[in-house]
Amino acid sequence: MLEDQIIAIETAMPTALDRYEATTGEPFKVEPKLTSVEDETFWAVAELDSGTVGISVSTGIVQSLSYIWDAAAMNDGFLGGVGTPIAIDQAEMVHLGLVFLMLHELNHYQMGHFDFIGRLCLIEANVPERLGLVQGSMEGPNAYDAIGKVDWPKVKPCLEMQADHDAIEMLLDAYSVSGWELIRRRTAAISAMMMLVEREDAKREFGGVSHPKAATWVFQQLGHVIEMPLIQAKLAQVQPELNIDPAIPSDEEQSAFNRQVTIPCFFDAVNLARIAEAETVKEDLGRVQDFFQDVQIAKLGDAAKCRYLATSGAVQWAELVSLNRRLRSNITLPDIHWEL
Repeated sequence: MLEDQIIAIETAMPTALDRYEATTGEPFKVEPKLTSVEDETFWAVAELDSGTVGISVSTGIVQSLSYIWDAAAMNDGFLGGVGTPIAIDQAEMVHLGLVFLMLHELNHYQMGHFDFIGRLCLIEANVPERLGLVQGSMEGPNAYDAIGKVDWPKVKPCLEMQADHDAIEMLLDAYSVSGWELIRRRTAAISAMMMLVEREDAKREFGGVSHPKAATWVFQQLGHVIEMPLIQAKLAQVQPELNIDPAIPSDEEQSAFNRQVTIPCFFDAVNLARIAEAETVKEDLGRVQDFFQDVQIAKLGDAAKCRYLATSGAVQWAELVSLNRRLRSNITLPDIHWEL
């Protein structure tokens, strides 16, 4: 069992590096150092290590992912998918979750987050204190001067949302009609990891909550999923030199995609929250009609409209997007809005 968990961690990194190169067009700039740590608790650490990024992952992450997907495979509510069934292979779903984790950590490095927070380590979930690692300081770079102290606790969740933004895009890949089922499975794999992180983040013994709410992650993720049929056409307009087909999918195709993929992805997240016993997530996601109404409001890109947001995840998403814009005025950081 332990050997299988270590193999699962080690095989996720090559897949993550392949996804990174496939989506960016260039290989990751350094060779990451991956370490599997025998520990039943759920944690991962990314740190600067002799000019590269060192990523340590506990076998407890594999154990937790295996548990949630074994449970999901026997849960009629999840498999039924609110009228649109989902077929899963547990090993594939565990692998996809680990690949997402690796992409998340790689993007922390690629985005310069280690330099920004002024310390060597970025910590995911409840890392044991015995490792002697500390969180990023909130008193570091001058970039913090761009915001008031009241917002300093939101900086780490903002950086996490940035890393997730690009990791989501890399794992979900490009849109195609033949890939609808794969998009749904990959979205579910990401959602499961988010549920587990929220559950573990609530157990933190020091430093407070370090991540956005799982509902905020799901809001960002499904906002991207909704946009997927249109991304190629938008890229064709912005970068005509890429010679991308500028055709926009028909309204019928987009409606079918929303019925068969986007909306079922929402209920997949709700069911995974139940299975993971992440008790607060369902309430934070809100009613399905409110959730997708909030997505439409957010797509407008009008900060004044954010006062109409109804769900907890959408409200936090808007707060972190606003904070991100202020941070970007003082330091080079990526955007985290859906629009190109």
